[in-house]
Amino acid sequence: MAQSAGYTFNADTVSGTTVRDIAGYFLHGTIVGSATLVAAKYGDGLNCTGGAMHVVVRPPKAGDSFYPLSTDGGLSIAAWVELNDNTAAARCIASASSGGTLNWAVYASNASGNVEAKIGGATYSTTTSIRDGEQHHVLVVFDATASTDTVKIAVDGVEVLSVNAGAALAYSGTEVIMEAGRNTLTGSEALDGIVDDLRWWNDPVEAAYWPTLIAVEQIDHQLAIYPFDQDTAEDLGTSGRDLTVAPSASFTTGLYGRALVSGTAAAGASGVVDFPDCDRLAICGWLRLDTAPTGAAAPILAIDNSSNNARVRVVVNTNRTVTATWTTIDDGTVSVTSTAVLTVGQWTRFQVAINPTYVQVRLEGDQVTESIGDGFPHVSPAIDGLYRLSIGGDASAGGQVSYDYLTFTKNFLAEVTSGYWSGAPVMTPYRPANVARGVYHFNENSGTVVDDKSPSGNDLTLTAAGSWVSGIEGSALGANGTGPGASRTSLVWPASPPGWAFSAWVKCRSSSDGARFLVLRNAADEVAHAGRLDGLFWVRLFGTGGTTGIVSSSRAPVPAETWTHVAASCDQKAVQLFLNGSVFTVETFSAGPLLQPAELHVGGDNPDSSVADVDDLRLFDTPISAANVRWLYQNTGQYYEPAPAAFAAWGVPL
Repeated sequence: MAQSAGYTFNADTVSGTTVRDIAGYFLHGTIVGSATLVAAKYGDGLNCTGGAMHVVVRPPKAGDSFYPLSTDGGLSIAAWVELNDNTAAARCIASASSGGTLNWAVYASNASGNVEAKIGGATYSTTTSIRDGEQHHVLVVFDATASTDTVKIAVDGVEVLSVNAGAALAYSGTEVIMEAGRNTLTGSEALDGIVDDLRWWNDPVEAAYWPTLIAVEQIDHQLAIYPFDQDTAEDLGTSGRDLTVAPSASFTTGLYGRALVSGTAAAGASGVVDFPDCDRLAICGWLRLDTAPTGAAAPILAIDNSSNNARVRVVVNTNRTVTATWTTIDDGTVSVTSTAVLTVGQWTRFQVAINPTYVQVRLEGDQVTESIGDGFPHVSPAIDGLYRLSIGGDASAGGQVSYDYLTFTKNFLAEVTSGYWSGAPVMTPYRPANVARGVYHFNENSGTVVDDKSPSGNDLTLTAAGSWVSGIEGSALGANGTGPGASRTSLVWPASPPGWAFSAWVKCRSSSDGARFLVLRNAADEVAHAGRLDGLFWVRLFGTGGTTGIVSSSRAPVPAETWTHVAASCDQKAVQLFLNGSVFTVETFSAGPLLQPAELHVGGDNPDSSVADVDDLRLFDTPISAANVRWLYQNTGQYYEPAPAAFAAWGVPL
């Protein structure tokens, strides 16, 4: 019984209008309309009075079975609800639609004032009303695991309905829209009430677990996040499970800022984490094998109990496959070995995971599982005693590997979304550690040279179409629409970039239908460009495969004549797009390895009719994390430290 999504509405999970999904699938919500945060069951809740929380669920790519969109086991929806008045009306707690069909909806009160559910076109009504102005826990369970599908509804932990299902549940189309506070298909049936502790499963929640649901707010399933970007093993999750870096360890440039490197003497970092007992656990991140083991397998990650007995042990074998071994409560020691192999010196996405049914190891697209139990969903812990964590080795040896963006999630991610590889959704912003290929403040305000403050020295030259205008901080680059505002035709850039990212403030003119404010080219091909098209932020990327596509979103408008912060990051697998410091979409990139740019045009193309001002531009030949983008958004013009003050004198002693 893995939870697909979970939402609390407190300070540690809400950032602006973004509500972090704490269940581990990164299905972030967006507060829309006039919904506000007010006191509720646990701290704050979402007061849906003319507004809602909007969630978009997309599979990672066509053909994949993304777990939150699976209906094999069924469905469960639970939340604490308090109505603002006692009017008898249809009030929707939460709903989901796909392909123009309302798949399911849960009502705090229907027209008769009673709790109700609609699933797959069938309606299930109770005689239980919650129109008394008090807080009530509402749970709807659709069980598709038995021979006959059933529907159960419980209010405050007490079953008030149990019937055979009248229709099956199935999603359609390429995405599912879930909303809390209204009917997502019609935008009507507003809740006019408060929702708190909202949970969504694609399994039936068994009755034995109901008391747990109503007794306590859900916990954050993100157990720990280690980005290593401050040359530390600090946990940037909410639990503060920091590790101690071994004297033999070091740090290097990773895919997202910095990475932890372990040698042979010891694990790169270790410490007491005291993870809770888990019925499922996913360990994900990026792994680079620096030296292949010879003679015997090399440990690369371990979790021991307080008596120093192994609970999780991951090793690289001499043939460079990866084996994960778990010591479980009910099934003893179970192992699974990858069929894919690691390549020395190459970053590889990985996942090792366990649930009560099987264990899994995944290297990039290769996935291997081993069955360890039955298929009936339950919540009994599969593994306990997760006390001491070692990264890059175990208690006695190191594995000569590097890690970047390592995460531990109290869930089993059957299909890892592209967004999961790209960093945590909400975390403390931090400055990029990656070496930038271009840092442009545009504060010269005179002359024709735009200074690149990065070590690459990719200075730009103002063109005839360019000018100096007022910026978001100091002066900015303007363009009159007859070409780019500034350009360079000999970029310093690696031949095989591991990624691509940019961050900038832009102001696009309303007269421009398609303002390209950033263009990268080489001698024969376009490499990338970003701009505003039909009022929306969009990015177009090219690869060695010769194909391309426009990445945009109807939920990412860039207003005209307004300074707006835009950013994008691509890791050759997926593209993240950001507006004003927050990610709004993650799209698959499958055009092949990125091309090497040789030309850079800012504020337009050559030739082009774009009209856009640009300020505070940063360019990278690697992906950057969401936390990096957030830092750049919050710290305009502060990427590199100013030069130290010149020495004047020792001073006069008193």
